[in-house]
Amino acid sequence: MKEELIFYFDNFGEENTQKVCERVIMRLKKGDIKKVAIASTSGKTALIFAKSILSSLNDIKIFCVSDPPWAKGYPFISQGNRQELEKIKVEIVDYAPYVCHTYSERVSENVYGLPDLMGIVFDVFRMVGGNGLKVAIEIGFMLTNCGKVNPGEHIISVGGTEKGADTAIVMKTAFSVDIFSKIPDKRMEVIEILCMPLKKKWWW
Repeated sequence: MKEELIFYFDNFGEENTQKVCERVIMRLKKGDIKKVAIASTSGKTALIFAKSILSSLNDIKIFCVSDPPWAKGYPFISQGNRQELEKIKVEIVDYAPYVCHTYSERVSENVYGLPDLMGIVFDVFRMVGGNGLKVAIEIGFMLTNCGKVNPGEHIISVGGTEKGADTAIVMKTAFSVDIFSKIPDKRMEVIEILCMPLKKKWWW
């Protein structure tokens, strides 16, 4: 048995960003994890995390995961944020397709009238940890799907609700097609919850 610290926030959203960052750095200082994924539409949240992490740890690979090209409004990362992120060696991944996009792109309205399985699975993630947990898991899949991390790696993944960050986890990565693989070792796992909000937000 081991004891670990979990931050529980009263509310979801951007107000928790700094505390999430502090908890991520605490976990990174254990030394066994070297990669961090940060969901950041505009690049702002990724910059906050990257500057804080790299000020005390210099051997961490940081990914800024933003929306892909077919999302309405692309590109989302401003030129200024992009230049700052690239300057400090943060790798921007804004080309990997979403794993779950049922609600954002009306995928559930298909010709068969059937729900998207991933939409149901990801709603369960929301029930447990809110939208931030859903996002954190999804960007871990996205990085694996596009070859930026290997399946089976342990990474820290950070997500949020609308803006900023309110959730961080340690996850075992996997390809999204293997979420329910017949081979258990191929499946994604949430290894640790570092922080999450107690209050969740639903849009439907």
